[in-house]
Amino acid sequence: MGKTLIAYFSKAGENNVNGDIINLPKGNTEIAAEYIKEFIPDADMFKIDPVEPMPESYEDCFAKAKVDQSANMRPEIKNCPESIDEYDTVYLGGPNYIETYPMAMFTFLEKFN
Repeated sequence: MGKTLIAYFSKAGENNVNGDIINLPKGNTEIAAEYIKEFIPDADMFKIDPVEPMPESYEDCFAKAKVDQSANMRPEIKNCPESIDEYDTVYLGGPNYIETYPMAMFTFLEKFN
């Protein structure tokens, strides 16, 4: 069996949890990625972490996501791997910001086609 990568975007701070805005020490998608890792312990994990972080405030994050999407931005990612060719399986996860992924996820997707 080949190598597996769990790549995810997740934001701590204020998040929507069941309709309530709650301050989380760890983002929802990071928690989901960790659950996947429990079932695939040999998988590598990579957090898609933009150089310019999303605001902690839920409202400010939503506003920034809207501006980023309108500008079709591709934010730079911290410590982005040069290649993911060694992986046969990639699990990709992220939140839904304005009916799509955060723009940093598109940076990741486009880098690795």
